[in-house]
Amino acid sequence: MKKIYFVLLFCAITGISLAQVKVASTGKVGINIGTSTPLSNLSVNSAGNSNSALWVTGATYGIYAERSGTPGTTWLRAVVGTAPHEDSRYTIGVEGQSIASSAYTTGRAWGVLGTAGNSTSGRNYGVFGTTYGSQNGAGIVGTINNNLDVNIPGVYAGYFVGNVKVTGLINGVTIGDSDNRLKQNITGLDNAATGPTGASTLDKVLQMKPVEYNLKQQYTESTGDSATVQQALYDENSQLFQKKHYGLIAQDLQELYPDLVYENDNGYLSINYTGIIPVLIQSIKELKAEVQTLENDCCNNDKLKSGSLDGSTTNPELNGAKLYQNNPNPFSVQTTVKFEIPETVHSAQLHICNMTGTLLKTISISQCGTGNITINANDFVAGMYLYSLVCYGKIVDTKQMLLTE
Repeated sequence: MKKIYFVLLFCAITGISLAQVKVASTGKVGINIGTSTPLSNLSVNSAGNSNSALWVTGATYGIYAERSGTPGTTWLRAVVGTAPHEDSRYTIGVEGQSIASSAYTTGRAWGVLGTAGNSTSGRNYGVFGTTYGSQNGAGIVGTINNNLDVNIPGVYAGYFVGNVKVTGLINGVTIGDSDNRLKQNITGLDNAATGPTGASTLDKVLQMKPVEYNLKQQYTESTGDSATVQQALYDENSQLFQKKHYGLIAQDLQELYPDLVYENDNGYLSINYTGIIPVLIQSIKELKAEVQTLENDCCNNDKLKSGSLDGSTTNPELNGAKLYQNNPNPFSVQTTVKFEIPETVHSAQLHICNMTGTLLKTISISQCGTGNITINANDFVAGMYLYSLVCYGKIVDTKQMLLTE
């Protein structure tokens, strides 16, 4: 009787166990898939699909692979993905996805997460990518907007399509594409500088306000999680955070050169400092032209040195531009210089020199038509002075004024 009982118990236990394993007529095997038919060669916890040899569904880990033992080789791997490439095919060695059908405000998603540490110093790689063979490519490629097909025109360690932001230092030589074949609507700054504001490049550069500053600590927050956690953006012990920085305020520069200021996704403004270099070069050229004009026409012109108080020398190339004698003259407190500038002229200055031709002061003129400038005696010592109306780097007219005690 006992023997019969144990035989029945064994058959019951075996039947329950076998009920968790299902073998289809195609030879495909399913484990814990209920009444479903396995579609993969081996399906665990779900039917899988016909495109996969192994399909595993798990609540916390789909597949967990742990390497163990001490084999006689240097390279030890927990998981290996190999997809030999075929012509006209898209092959992937390892693919990781973590995508939701709609946007959430909580949680985290990593397509691929790599962590490494405590190996030989300098030999810990969270994620490592390299290229192989003779064709163009990159060790690591990053894109936005689900762009999965990028033509890489060379061999690079990293290649990114989209904006890239770092919170630390970038150590290396920074270059940018500047080939003529990549540009259109090219205009020289000497032609484009004046624009509708009537200010030359030099005038604008002189209005820039360089500042020195320290970085303000910023924090990122885990919003919507069970607890709100703040993570500091900068390492406060780093040189980047502790050292002084020198630059411009984006809001100030935006008034002068809005095309050099960009708004980030977070609403903060950034500056294209590389784009400022051509502006500085153009301002130096304009300044050099003004200095040369003064040297040639102010310092070495005998007519200017010996001219009478109401005498003038006019440049016929700028008809319509006029400079009038200051009033009163002589003066001891202040005097007014009247001028006329045609509407077609967008860059003008009043230059004040001593009688040896040394430039003492430059006053930018931003208005067209008839205008005047007040000169204060406190800005100079008593003596004879030359003042010139300069348009586009050319002296239009020069007169003398006398400052008395």
